Amino acid sequence: MNTKDLKSIQNTIGYKFDNLDLLQQAFIRRSFSAEHGGQNNEVLEFIGDKALDLAVIRLMMEKFGVITEERAYQEFRLRNPKYFQTKLDEGKFTDIKKDLVEKSALADSMNQLGFHNLLIMGNGDIQNDIQEQKSVKEDLFEAIVGAVAIDCNWNMDTITDVVKAMIDFDSYFENYDDTDGNYVGELQEWMQQNDLGLPNYKYEENDDSFVCFLNINGINGFTGKGSSKAQARHECAANAYNYLKENNYINNEYIEAVGDADSEQALRQLNELKQKGLISEPEWEEELSYDKNGNPIWTVRVTIPELDYCFVEENSSKKEAKRLCAFDLLRELMYEDD
Repeated sequence: MNTKDLKSIQNTIGYKFDNLDLLQQAFIRRSFSAEHGGQNNEVLEFIGDKALDLAVIRLMMEKFGVITEERAYQEFRLRNPKYFQTKLDEGKFTDIKKDLVEKSALADSMNQLGFHNLLIMGNGDIQNDIQEQKSVKEDLFEAIVGAVAIDCNWNMDTITDVVKAMIDFDSYFENYDDTDGNYVGELQEWMQQNDLGLPNYKYEENDDSFVCFLNINGINGFTGKGSSKAQARHECAANAYNYLKENNYINNEYIEAVGDADSEQALRQLNELKQKGLISEPEWEEELSYDKNGNPIWTVRVTIPELDYCFVEENSSKKEAKRLCAFDLLRELMYEDD
């Protein structure tokens, strides 16, 4: 790796190394060190993986959380104004973090930056074009972050700035919407699951309105209109998502979200569908009675008002009756057209 390459990398990530050997080490695959001796980037990968997690969590908290002061963030209706509060729950944060640091997301960042083409590899890796593998690109991303972490003596401001320079957080959060049932989030999740990257929305402003454009490679182009960019993007995403469903790119949105109905995991799956905004809060009714021998009988009813679904089960165990109801409901949602 020459001086020009090292300078270009530093300019791109916005960090100047005190020890350039660390930056070069981040690009050295084990295959090269096995043939020529010296160090490679594997330990830097391990370090970078942990540093990346912390930086991403920090950015999420800055985006969605706040230490409340008196009347700040009134929508939370707080009674303890000095506590740390977030707009999303742990499950949503887990989903966001997974999206941002998963293999395909990091590999996509490397594709955009082109750093994988500078990997220093042994002959076997070169012959097999190993630099094009997603896992290799992910490793390189983490190794660079690890090298920065060591060079800056674990200065989290520096590490976070470098991670922001390497991942397009603004595009992700622009596309992310925590509103229940939002097509923008559902479309983004589907595209990432199918290795299509983040939706790349483009906009035109016409007088007092906006037009949003989205092209999904190999499938189709979509548009949406609205009085704001957000409204236009929502309509565009809705048009795209509905097209994908109608043309069997998305077979069943409920199965796509949680997998096939599982009788043992039915309550968890139902709750996950609610958290992802695919259904509203299920309404439960529970009634206890006794048979002639004095044994308890729980009658449990579950309804999803907007879908006009209602299921009833009886069992000596309230939990078991709820599980059976949830399983009935899942089967109706997932296989109603079968």
